[in-house]
Amino acid sequence: MNSRNERRVRAREASLQKELETAGKVNVTINVGSVSAPTSREASPNTEPSERRITRMFRSASVTSPPRILDSIKELFEKKRRGNSVCLSLQEDLYAPVGICVAARVPVRALHVLDAHELGINAVRFSSNCNLLATGGTDRSIKLWDIKGGMLYNRGTLDGSNEGITSIEFDSTGTRVLAASYDKSALFWRVDDSVPKLTLTGHSRKVTAAKFKCSMRQVVTGSADRTVKIWDLHRAACIQTIEVLSYCSDVVCSEFFIVSGHYDRKIRFWDSRAASCTQEVPLQGKVTSLDISPDHRQLLSCSRDESLQVVDLRTNSSRICFRAEGFKCGCDNTKAIFSPDGSYLAAGSGDGAVYIWNVTTGNLETRLPDMHSSSINAVAWSGSGEYVVSVDKTRRAVLWSDI
Repeated sequence: MNSRNERRVRAREASLQKELETAGKVNVTINVGSVSAPTSREASPNTEPSERRITRMFRSASVTSPPRILDSIKELFEKKRRGNSVCLSLQEDLYAPVGICVAARVPVRALHVLDAHELGINAVRFSSNCNLLATGGTDRSIKLWDIKGGMLYNRGTLDGSNEGITSIEFDSTGTRVLAASYDKSALFWRVDDSVPKLTLTGHSRKVTAAKFKCSMRQVVTGSADRTVKIWDLHRAACIQTIEVLSYCSDVVCSEFFIVSGHYDRKIRFWDSRAASCTQEVPLQGKVTSLDISPDHRQLLSCSRDESLQVVDLRTNSSRICFRAEGFKCGCDNTKAIFSPDGSYLAAGSGDGAVYIWNVTTGNLETRLPDMHSSSINAVAWSGSGEYVVSVDKTRRAVLWSDI
């Protein structure tokens, strides 16, 4: 697959280079009539100096214009090339609108309950800049939802996975979706196109997590095959494979480091530049999920010992454990998250309730029961801090709010 991708990229670049060379040979014609007439101070009965001036102006334009024109043409081709591939410009990331959450609101009641998929739902995620929601299930599809008037309205479906979806991630612009699948691949869509833009294949077992790196030009995946892979989106190729000693359940990352959670009850920190493990943090149970706080200073883990733990990334040692009576980590892929302002933790339980803790006090803030009849697999908190959505293994999705 990587070899085919390389050949396709080289052929496309050769074609673009040929078009640029052809464009560079095109003669540039300047209409002399469009040149402004000389002023009265410059006017002379003898037309020859005027002709010389016009000739000099034409020569000046002919000398300076082609490089500028070629640069413009090259820029257009570069834009075209980025559009046909999935190379994302840094400028696009820097100027992407991002929703700012001043203070997340703790939900108190359910606004809308629906069967969102035909089968169980494994993943749910809000885009960072709006109330666009994505849910992924074992029915092999990702569904997009808008929130209007306190209800979920289906906006479309993203198809292309051959098996169930295990995780979902939006890019910073909210226009692209990355998902991991049981079919040993990660898939990449634009939200306005139901067909995958790209499929990343190379793992030998199911992919449990797929996350964008900060520059959005690379993707990190974790798998049951005990590897973590880094992918170049421009080339659609794996550029690095990190061999791990245990089943990888989840990953989070920044530009230079990767954190992975494993079934051997350890969280591992990796320097992605050297593919070396810099630290291991032991837990008391299998790690089911990881999340990083909005300020990138704290790491949240959920594990099968019925607890959540927050690790201070500045020291990698200071840890706070969160438990609650009745809370049970219902499966090996239960997801726990930070609120968008980093003040709260939310996780679904095996008893069908959503539990929310206060990070500062360590106390249980609320328990939201009665809307799920089975174990909750994942929860998501909107970027505005207004809504929480929980999904379970019997296809139900519940929209919660404080309204």
